[in-house]
Amino acid sequence: MTFAEKLMRVYFDFVYNPVYDFTTGRLSRYRKLQTACVGKLELRDADRVLCVGVGTGNEVLHILQVNSNVKIVAVDYSETAFRKAYRKALASGKKIEVLNMDARCLEFAAGSFDKVLCLHVTDFVEDNRQVTSEILRVLKDGGRFVITYPSDKEGLKLGCNLLRDVIRTNLNSGKHPVKAFFELIAQMLMGFVYLPLVFRPKKKFYLRRELEAMITGLTTGHFQIEEDSIYQDFIVYGRKSIKGGGSGAS
Repeated sequence: MTFAEKLMRVYFDFVYNPVYDFTTGRLSRYRKLQTACVGKLELRDADRVLCVGVGTGNEVLHILQVNSNVKIVAVDYSETAFRKAYRKALASGKKIEVLNMDARCLEFAAGSFDKVLCLHVTDFVEDNRQVTSEILRVLKDGGRFVITYPSDKEGLKLGCNLLRDVIRTNLNSGKHPVKAFFELIAQMLMGFVYLPLVFRPKKKFYLRRELEAMITGLTTGHFQIEEDSIYQDFIVYGRKSIKGGGSGAS
């Protein structure tokens, strides 16, 4: 691990994750994105589900709302994060397995999981091909995956989109206007804790054709690519190839 990566881990443990649920985690648009991605997993009873980069565990709660009869394994390199994820799941009546692990080197045997979910991890990892390869390796043949990637449109447009969404949500919340106003100001001020992310190692932005080429090079399974118009993310989802099955993007 490089010195820059160690600093980023400290930042996540002591700044980003402690305030996440009061900032990004409260954005209605982000909750909608999580719900949409979980829906694409097509969860079934007894599925073994891996959450890569689980963060504070909000997607775990979305999974349990859809189907509580699944077994969830959650990995993250921040202990502050996955401890929160564990407590949230436990509070909802479900015990999950949480592990400290690097997404670039998943310590599981090939074909260990029926479903894999990976939200907003590729925003913070330089070698996204390695992360994607590891996800597909630990996924069973025929298993479903959902991974988000930053598009080439991220940046100022993303910030403006989210700000509009926050304002709209507060105005339509039904709360007293003064209370809604001060909550909006508090959310905006808390957003400053994310400034250090600007100085992290440059991340990879993707064009649709680049993602198609990368995924096609890693699996012959069928997959689709959608773009979230607000969050400016590409959502790649599909099924790992079964021997003799079809392939390609749509």
